[in-house]
Amino acid sequence: MNKTLKCLCAALLLAVPLTMSGCGGSDQAADSKKIVRVGGTVAVTSTMDPAKEWMGWYAVRYGVGETLFRLDDEMAPQPWLAEKAENVEPTVWRITLKDNVTFSNGEKMTADKVIASLKRTAETNDRAAWLKDAEYTAEGNVLTIRTKAPYATLVNDLCDPYAVIVDVAGTKDFDNAPVCTGPFVMSSFEADKHAVMTKNTKYWGGDVKVDEVEYTKIADFNTLAMALQGDEIDVALDLSPETAETIAANDKFTVVKTPQTRTYQLYMNLDKLTDPAVRQAIMYGVDKKTIGDQYLKGAMTASNSAFLASTPYGDPALKARSYDPEKAKQVLAAAGYTDTDGDGIVEKNGKPLTVEMGVYKRLFNENITTEMQAQLKKIGININIVSHEKSTYLKPGEFELSLYSVITMPTGDPYAFLRDSLSAKGISNFGHYDNPVVEQLLSDLPNTFDPTKRIALVNHIQQQVIDDAAMDFIGFNNMQIGISKKVTGFLSTPSDYYHVTKDLDKK
Repeated sequence: MNKTLKCLCAALLLAVPLTMSGCGGSDQAADSKKIVRVGGTVAVTSTMDPAKEWMGWYAVRYGVGETLFRLDDEMAPQPWLAEKAENVEPTVWRITLKDNVTFSNGEKMTADKVIASLKRTAETNDRAAWLKDAEYTAEGNVLTIRTKAPYATLVNDLCDPYAVIVDVAGTKDFDNAPVCTGPFVMSSFEADKHAVMTKNTKYWGGDVKVDEVEYTKIADFNTLAMALQGDEIDVALDLSPETAETIAANDKFTVVKTPQTRTYQLYMNLDKLTDPAVRQAIMYGVDKKTIGDQYLKGAMTASNSAFLASTPYGDPALKARSYDPEKAKQVLAAAGYTDTDGDGIVEKNGKPLTVEMGVYKRLFNENITTEMQAQLKKIGININIVSHEKSTYLKPGEFELSLYSVITMPTGDPYAFLRDSLSAKGISNFGHYDNPVVEQLLSDLPNTFDPTKRIALVNHIQQQVIDDAAMDFIGFNNMQIGISKKVTGFLSTPSDYYHVTKDLDKK
C-alpha cells in the first residue's frame, strides 16, 4: 500500500476506512476489481440524504442519484428519468416518465414513487418550498403537478439535486444508503471522510463499466496532488493553481479546466456594515482581474455579475463599481473618513476604519480574502480576517464582510439563487438585504414565462443591488481537475453536479 494513503489513514482529519482496499483492506482483492478513486477537498459530505440542504449534489456526483431532468453543458434542462414535460396551463405541468427505469433494489420507478420522493423533499428542504403547496396526480407513467401559482422554472428546479428520485418506501437508511436509480449504489459511508459505491447490477441505463468508485476527503491541496502523483487516487478535484501546473506538466495526467457558474459572492452584512460609503469604497477597491489572472493564475474569471457572461443573464451593460482605487478614496473622504495619523488607515470621529471579514475553507476563499485585505489597505480600510472551518457563521450574521462560494444558476435559471440570497425571507440572505423594489421583481419572476422579459427582470434586480451597494461578486471559479490517463469518462461540467456515469472506465 502506498505511503501517502498510510499517512492519510493515520491523520485524524483524513482518517478513512477504505473498504476492500487501502487501510486495513485487502490490496489483492482490490486488484481484481476496476476501482476508480477520487479525492478532493470537499469530496465527501455529512449525509447521503439528497433531500437535505445541498447534499443531493453528492448523490448525483457519485452516480447514485438521478433527477427527472438534468442540465447540459449550456445549462439547459434535458430529460433524464423523465421522457418529456408539457406546460398545459400556467400552473399545470404534465411529466411523462421513462418506462424502463428501476431503482437499485429492482423496484420499478412509478409516478406514485416519484410523487412520494418529491413530497419528502418538500418536507425536508426549505429550498423546495414550492413543492409543498403543489398537488400531484398519477396516471400510468404520467405525473401531473399543479402548483399553487404559475411557476415558470419548474423543469429547471427538477434538475436540482435535492429532487433526486428516491424509493422512499424501499430506503431504510437515508443518511447512509438511499435507494436511488443511478449506476452505483452506496456500499459504505463515513461522514466527511470517505464514501464507497459499487456498481448497480440492475441499472436501467445499461452496463456499468467499473466495479467500484471511492471518494475520499483530502483537505490539503498539496496532499491531494501528492496522492494523484503517487497513483493513490485516479482523480483529484479542486486542484490549486500551483498544483494544477505541476500535474499538467506530468504526461501521466490530464488537467481539465471547466468554467463554472460557481461564484465568489461578497456578502455585506447590512445590519453591521451600515455606511453605504464604506460598502461602495470596498467595491471600488477590489481589483478582481488581478486576483483572477495573476494571484490565482487563471483559476478565477473576474466578474461584476452574478451570472456567467456566456449565459443570457451575464449582462455586460450593468453599471458596476469597477476597480478604481482613487474613486474609493474619494468616496471615503466625502463621507468624512481621513487618515489623520498617517498610518495608512482612515478614521472617522477618531475611530480607525476596521472591517471584520469572515472566511471559511472552500476552494480559494482564503487566498482571495488575503489579497482583498492587501488591496483594501491601500485605500485606507483595515480588514480584520476571522477564520472559520465552515460557513455556519454566516446565518447568525457573525461577520461584516465575507466571501461565499455558491452556484448562481443551480438549475440553469437565476431565480432560485436570487430568491434565496436577496428576498427578505431568503434562506441565504446572510446580508439581511431588504428592498421592496427587488421583492416585487422577485415575485414577478416565477410568473414570467417569456425569456426576454425574464432577462430584463433579472438585470433590473442586479442593477438595483449594485446601486444599493448591498453585495458584490468577485469572479467565477474555474474548476481544475487532475485525471489519470488510465481513466476515461469522468465528467467535469459547468453545473458542478455530474462526475460519475455508467461510462466511467479505467484501463
